[in-house]
Amino acid sequence: MTDIKYTRRHDLPLAQAKKIAQKTADDLAEEYDLVSEWNGDTLHFHRAGVEGHMRVTDSQIDLNVKLGFLLKPFKAKFEQHIERHLDELLDKAKSTHASAKAPAKKGGRGKA
Repeated sequence: MTDIKYTRRHDLPLAQAKKIAQKTADDLAEEYDLVSEWNGDTLHFHRAGVEGHMRVTDSQIDLNVKLGFLLKPFKAKFEQHIERHLDELLDKAKSTHASAKAPAKKGGRGKA
């Protein structure tokens, strides 16, 4: 049974969404000593008492985490940390991606 389930939609290119999933896993590895590896478009991560994955598609990131008995009391903190971090990275990438897609403004003055 999954303890933490979270889905976040995005409109980024798949490669960019995968970089965000990797950055999230890297930050979790630093804080919680997790090990991660890719299998196709799914990033698996684990450590003693934690097992999960992030499945990245062209429209969303699905997060599933199973916590061991000893870590269940920390579920809310862990869940909040992952969701906040993933949201911040996706929002930042979305604004960067949107400004890159916006048409360039024409400068200068027209002839009178």
